[in-house]
Amino acid sequence: MISYKITTGILGAVIFIIILSLVRKGKLQEKYALTWFAIGIVVVLLGIFPVILDKIAKFTGVSYAPALLFVIAVAVLLIQNLYLFIYASQNEVRIKALLQEVAVLNKLVAELREDTILPSKSKAVKCLLGNGDAVGSNEPESDNQEPASPLLNTISP
Repeated sequence: MISYKITTGILGAVIFIIILSLVRKGKLQEKYALTWFAIGIVVVLLGIFPVILDKIAKFTGVSYAPALLFVIAVAVLLIQNLYLFIYASQNEVRIKALLQEVAVLNKLVAELREDTILPSKSKAVKCLLGNGDAVGSNEPESDNQEPASPLLNTISP
């Protein structure tokens, strides 16, 4: 028959290996891995030294030590679950704010595209239709006039 010390030692080692592989694959962040590593250490320690659990049970007034182990495990998982719900709700608020910012930025980009693309198209359309009074047009106003050069305004004689 296998000793419970060996069984809990193997269980702790399996927890370490699983957590380590999840971290290496990038499926578990380090801050959560530390919690699970701590749980693995506690499992190994309580398996190797069951006297610790017996003393805690006697101190808390629990007559059956393994029942205390289940109560502690459920309490730890509930606390971790609460923490994850708090973290998820904070992220939800952040995601909403980021989505709103992205929507505003997309609208600004669309407006800037319209302002830069459409006016140049409308100038080109006006010039093609023969309406030479478009703003910024370099077309001569009469046949004997040279087209205006943008450099003439910056160069002074």
